[in-house]
Amino acid sequence: MEFKTHIIRLSVMLLLASNLVSEAAETPETILIRQTLSADLSGHRRGDAELVLSAYDEHFAAYSGNNSSDPRVWQIRFESRPSFAANLEPDLQAHRYDTERTVPKIQVRGDVATATTIDSGQVIDRQSGDVKPLYEERFWTLLKREDRWLVTSFVANLGDESSTLDTATNTEVQALLEQEQTARETGDQSGLLSLYAEHFSGYDGLDSLDPASWKLIFSGTQEFEKYLAKRSPHVTYQIDRQLLSTQIGPEGLEALAIGREAVTVTHKRGDVEHSLQRDVMWTLSKRDGDWKITNMLYNLGQTE
Repeated sequence: MEFKTHIIRLSVMLLLASNLVSEAAETPETILIRQTLSADLSGHRRGDAELVLSAYDEHFAAYSGNNSSDPRVWQIRFESRPSFAANLEPDLQAHRYDTERTVPKIQVRGDVATATTIDSGQVIDRQSGDVKPLYEERFWTLLKREDRWLVTSFVANLGDESSTLDTATNTEVQALLEQEQTARETGDQSGLLSLYAEHFSGYDGLDSLDPASWKLIFSGTQEFEKYLAKRSPHVTYQIDRQLLSTQIGPEGLEALAIGREAVTVTHKRGDVEHSLQRDVMWTLSKRDGDWKITNMLYNLGQTE
């Protein structure tokens, strides 16, 4: 009996410990992010477009993953909050969403964040009563404005399917990325920073095609500037970059580019060199007539 009592006490202690770990993983920021994602879900469930849109930033873009986690085959669907709203309202009038959402991962760095979600349930046609099952994985980016987190982009319909790469390129985006390469090679920090949006996000893809595993490494140009100021005096870069594909949205406001580059880093003291090859993803937005880099991901997983 005494042995059983010890076992019960141990089990209770382990359960309490696991709850403490779970609670410790939550922060005020992750709670606020969950509230934003909940507003989007609740708005869909209630058919309330205004509630859905309250979760979204004025600068917003949406992508379809085309059932793939590989950005090489993602497709730009909406390039602004108004274009998203124009599609949302008739969709909610035509369909009722009976869905649930889990949030497996939230990552916060400064005033930018990412989240992965899984939606499951069913979508009912309001007129015919037809029911379609729903299972959808999404990757979200968010920006903190004052005391609220707002969605700046999402990629819907993630999955494991593979597809061929669209090799089209765009001269404007290609020119900007060539400027970015030149600024890195010449050590032009101000020129480099001018090509990035103020609230851009930088990632290490860790050679993965799973957005849930991507690591946030930069939150905005201020953090990026500090990194450059610390590193640039000590190293030089030689970059051989090939732009593999560029996609421009139908409104001409958003772009998605994939490149492959060989980088040689030379340390100014001792002439020590190291080289690497990597695939890179950039997303860009055209604001006030100029393209700016909004997301940059190094070490994107490669497909054969």
